[in-house]
Amino acid sequence: MKKQLALISIFLLALGLASAAGAYRGSLTVVLPDDAPTMDPNVSSSGIGLTIWRWSYDTLVSTDARTGKNVPWLAEKWQKLGPAQYKFWLRKGVKFSDGTPLTTAAIQYTLDRIRDPELKSVQRGFFTDLDRLEFLDDHTFIWHLKQPDNGLLHRLARYFHVISPKVKEGPKTAPARQTFGTGPYILKSWTKGLKMVFEASPSWWGNGLHPDRPKTVSMRPIRESTTRVKALLTGEVDVIRGLGAHQIPEIRRNPGTEVGEVPSVRFFYLSFTNGFGGPFADQKVRQAVLYAIDIESIRKTILGGLGEPIGQVYHPWSYTGFSPAKKPHPHDLAKAKALMKESSYPNGFKATLVGLHGTYPFDKAAAEAMAGMLKRIGIDAAVNAVPFPMYRKLVTAYHTGVQKDPALIFRSWGTHADSPIIWRATTSCKGIWSVTCFKDLDEMNEKAGAIIGPREQQAAFEKLTDTMQERAALGILFRLVDTWGYKKNLRFVPRGDENIFPWEIGVK
Repeated sequence: MKKQLALISIFLLALGLASAAGAYRGSLTVVLPDDAPTMDPNVSSSGIGLTIWRWSYDTLVSTDARTGKNVPWLAEKWQKLGPAQYKFWLRKGVKFSDGTPLTTAAIQYTLDRIRDPELKSVQRGFFTDLDRLEFLDDHTFIWHLKQPDNGLLHRLARYFHVISPKVKEGPKTAPARQTFGTGPYILKSWTKGLKMVFEASPSWWGNGLHPDRPKTVSMRPIRESTTRVKALLTGEVDVIRGLGAHQIPEIRRNPGTEVGEVPSVRFFYLSFTNGFGGPFADQKVRQAVLYAIDIESIRKTILGGLGEPIGQVYHPWSYTGFSPAKKPHPHDLAKAKALMKESSYPNGFKATLVGLHGTYPFDKAAAEAMAGMLKRIGIDAAVNAVPFPMYRKLVTAYHTGVQKDPALIFRSWGTHADSPIIWRATTSCKGIWSVTCFKDLDEMNEKAGAIIGPREQQAAFEKLTDTMQERAALGILFRLVDTWGYKKNLRFVPRGDENIFPWEIGVK
């Protein structure tokens, strides 16, 4: 009798999962400000890419949309065995879109691929602390680190997109245009710069958890915010990201659309080119710049309030380092002028202020406002606001020393809760997005990242923040409030990490 009941239970469960797997509802068109640079999830650290890759690739760990806490995903559970050892249990019965079962072999292959010098992956730097992987069986393994690392789970939630080992049997370029993951959607077509189309994967392990997710998901890259808004109001698309404050009332007045706002993990800052000498190697000049900029004025007028004051590179989702007590430099023009007079450049100088144009509704206007404020202290900053591809080349040129003229970089960092990596990427001497170099601060960051005790680690990162502010190593400006416009017939809750996961969206 017990055996019969067990068989019946298995049958009903299978029937329920089969029903759920076939219960997709309709289509969804999402608009993002740009295209993904590639569909290969192991190469780049693009913010847009990191959003879209999750549609087709699962990570070991995911993030709760409301709390920012780590939650099980491909790893159904984990255990911290010691300061530098984590044990993971993979879900059983999971398959890649090519039919390959998920085992620990895919974990090893994904890691090897990221670390392969031929791939030239910028993600290699996120896993330098790995010592080795120890495989206990096909679904259990231990991640051994070279030193204690409390941020591993956050990194695995963001960058470790598990890819099918069968990829190595095909052309090396295949992952750039096709998908080979265990994720909820499979890429069916991609017209670069125009449209990506994804179809729900009938074999996704999470179908029973999200039974009414959209069957077809399209992504359209639209750079101009006015064009995005028009597409939403005319019904061409369902969800758009990146609204200007002046566009919000129009969307709310429309009977069929709504606006979602959520404090984001993204912060905006000014970075100084100090690694090759020049005016911004002078601490007094950097301090003068920060006191000269009226952050509150920019936040209230140009951003329309869609920004929050923040005086650090960490945010509430960071696993350590964030403190609500840290505030940005106050605006003090008299102090800024006095610091310039005390500096090695009392008569001022010419510089370039590099910024984006079109990625955010306010990006160029904010850069121009800051340039105007700097003129009051004798810094003639010419604004060079360009689209992202050119912007990336300019930042790289200043990072490598190809360009050495005095420059300020107006940029942002987001999508990450891993405290040491935030510093490494934005500010360290070798950071992929850094044009600054403070070797002693880099050392403070690395030491703080290796501390085991949460209280001691928090104190160490707060000390790093205080030193950063004292030295004016970075000019932290504000934390973005992310804005989304969407149709009212959707069940949609904006996430605080800039992601949009279609399987979390339902049609009413």
